[in-house]
Amino acid sequence: MTESRQEAPSAALGRRLIDAALRSGADSLDEAAAKQLFSLYGVPVTPGAVAATVEDAVREASRVGFPVVMKGATGRVQHKTEAGLVLLGVADEEAVRHAFRALTERAAAAGVGPLDGVLVERMITGKREFVVGMTRDLLFGPVIMFGLGGILTEALHDVAFAVAPLEEADAAELLDQIKGKVLLDAFRGAPAVDRHQLVKVIQAVSQMAADHPEIREIDINPLLIDGSQPVAVDALVSLGPPVTPSTRAPADESELHALVAPRSVAVVGASADSSKWGGMVVANLLLGGFDGPVYPVNPKGGTILGLPVFPTVADLPEVPDLVLVTVPASLVEQVVDECGRKGVSAVVVVSAGFSELGAEGRALEDRVVEAAARHGMALVGPNCMGVISAHHRLYATGFMVLRPDPGGASFVSQSGNLGTQLLAAAERRKGGIGKFIGVGNEAMIDAVDFIHYLGSDPETSVIVAYMEGFDDGRRLLEVTRATSLKKPVVVLRGGMSAYGQKAAASHTGAMASSAAVFGAAARQSGMIVTTDPDEFMDLTFALSYLPLPRGKRVAVLTMGGGWGVLVADEVARSGLELAELGPDVVEALNGVLPAFWSHGNPVDLVATVTAGVPEAALEAVVASPDVDAVIVLGVVGSLGESRHASEEIERLKMAHTGDPSGRGTNADALAREADGVGVEPELSEREVAFLERSSVLMQEHCKPIVSVAIKPLDKSVFSGAGRFSALVLPSPLRAVRVVGKMADYSGYLKKKGREAPC
Repeated sequence: MTESRQEAPSAALGRRLIDAALRSGADSLDEAAAKQLFSLYGVPVTPGAVAATVEDAVREASRVGFPVVMKGATGRVQHKTEAGLVLLGVADEEAVRHAFRALTERAAAAGVGPLDGVLVERMITGKREFVVGMTRDLLFGPVIMFGLGGILTEALHDVAFAVAPLEEADAAELLDQIKGKVLLDAFRGAPAVDRHQLVKVIQAVSQMAADHPEIREIDINPLLIDGSQPVAVDALVSLGPPVTPSTRAPADESELHALVAPRSVAVVGASADSSKWGGMVVANLLLGGFDGPVYPVNPKGGTILGLPVFPTVADLPEVPDLVLVTVPASLVEQVVDECGRKGVSAVVVVSAGFSELGAEGRALEDRVVEAAARHGMALVGPNCMGVISAHHRLYATGFMVLRPDPGGASFVSQSGNLGTQLLAAAERRKGGIGKFIGVGNEAMIDAVDFIHYLGSDPETSVIVAYMEGFDDGRRLLEVTRATSLKKPVVVLRGGMSAYGQKAAASHTGAMASSAAVFGAAARQSGMIVTTDPDEFMDLTFALSYLPLPRGKRVAVLTMGGGWGVLVADEVARSGLELAELGPDVVEALNGVLPAFWSHGNPVDLVATVTAGVPEAALEAVVASPDVDAVIVLGVVGSLGESRHASEEIERLKMAHTGDPSGRGTNADALAREADGVGVEPELSEREVAFLERSSVLMQEHCKPIVSVAIKPLDKSVFSGAGRFSALVLPSPLRAVRVVGKMADYSGYLKKKGREAPC
């Protein structure tokens, strides 16, 4: 018998309970029915039953054993405690009679109508309270919550989420996501919680959501721990018409090769004025060295930058693979249709003036998409920055000159200006970006489509994306979950702050902000998420040029103690561990460092710049089997400082003694140089050799080495002789955070049965 057939009886019986409630006009199950539903799915509930009369209540209390809890049975009140319809610790028969009358009177006084009866249950005395719940997110569908229960749910918000359906591993992982997870262990004389049974409860709630789309929300709060066993003490099941999550069909990716590797390009709306988008796109194509034909298109004809201008796409001497459209919005539909009739494979609409302006623009955008779809073309945009494919020398963006070096990272951006800023930063820091795609309004092809496409792109080793929103959360989860097993997916997330504003109640729906649900989807899919643009670029370079750590054990080499202290603190905050250095490593360090070195991790090099010492220390540490990653603080910048100081002193002498060459006659200029104004710090030959050796050591040991310069450098990536390149960051804390997120991703791969590649 299959699993689905085994579960069918519980689903069928549950259906009867739900249908009966809906036929009665109720918007929720009463507590007795809710607990009956839970029992059908194997969730332990408190023994008890609904009593219609006082005598029934007395008999039920005697059956389950005193003390008991008595609750007004009604589907018209979801939170009975607030309505005064819950009485705890009812100790004997006389108290039962009194409680029954009190609940009946309170219901009448509260205006909730006559009770359906009184629920009498054995009172559970467990002190540890948790909550398990379900709500339906409009982007991701059913979402499961687990956390501290009772009044602590509202007071502490110590809860975690996961997108359903949940496999056993997903549910088990949820237990370790809360800060109060220590309460799951043996605590103050109480035994450890039966994790297996708790996981079954969480999975049961997930299954209820799958079986019954009419269930809007489930709350088991509190889920008390009786000895080691979880028991549902309270139950809320809200009902309503099924909620259909937002969806978006996957785009046709068959023509995207023409976008990233075109043999020829046309620019419609080309201009000789480089201040216009049509002018800058043509200029960037030529400046970038695109080796195929570039065809400017403008009804005015003439020449642009020495290229003949064609009046229309129909007049082109060949069918271009890719067309960039920069004409006014009102002309775009006509141009796209003309491209389709010509046989063009892909169109990038840079032009703005579409759905971002409202309903009229949306209608125009829809017609443009229909025109592209009618001819089987891929359409990117509108309202986008353009596209870059550095491996093919295609730099087809407007607004400014951008030519990042080729690299393994491909960048998808929903924002044009932020995409431009980050590309400029990559270019300045000498970190390669192989592809850039500005998706703009995502009228036909959205960011998730491109993540899926790039997952199979052999030129892409890392996918990075700036995202503010998406139409189909479940598809994002599925695509990134499949892709992250092959290559890392880094998301710079914008627009998060507007979501977490209603987490002020103790039930699942109020606490399940979109930010929290997105975080859950990211954790389940292996997505690496940041909200910091600097960290986003650091991660882009680290994942492009360094091996992944195999674990969380970090060794720190530092030129001074202060940096080591700060880094040690950040290591703890980032979920990393300071590696224990074995006796052989300590002995090797004793052989090169002064006797007063720290003799521990962080390894304080006590400002020793003697030739060969930092190099030997690095080699000893990175070779240790107890170390997964190394962070080197202050070596870059220190090794060349004595040479730099000598040069500055010589210049100062020349400023006062005169210099026939004229180099030293301007003391003000020398002072500005000494302050670093207008001067980019240079690395000494020894520092360059240190970074080159770092690259070799990464190749030999398959461990990341991140350096932090003692003085800021514009450049971050220093090419090595082998597969890996040295990475230099400006801040010790940024270095730790990057290593932490790399280790988290490596841990995700390991959990999924994949080895971190090297």
